[in-house]
Amino acid sequence: MKESERLAVEALCDQALRDSVSVLQPLRVIGVGQYAEERARSALAGMEIAVGRILHPSPASLAANRDWAGQVEQQLLAMGVALP
Repeated sequence: MKESERLAVEALCDQALRDSVSVLQPLRVIGVGQYAEERARSALAGMEIAVGRILHPSPASLAANRDWAGQVEQQLLAMGVALP
């Protein structure tokens, strides 16, 4: 994908995220992986919303291959997310 195409797609996705946050008014946005967190932080800059991250469940990630669900649960709890 050309950089200009990537930037155009990112701009549309950023706007869609801002619109969703404005309408839904969540307490936080959680990116699945570092890239998603970085994009969310960029898109939501200036908005009063907490942004966090959980581990991406990639089969290529050694960390994700060791009790992914348990690790994510701990990450969510550390962010203050109440789990059932």
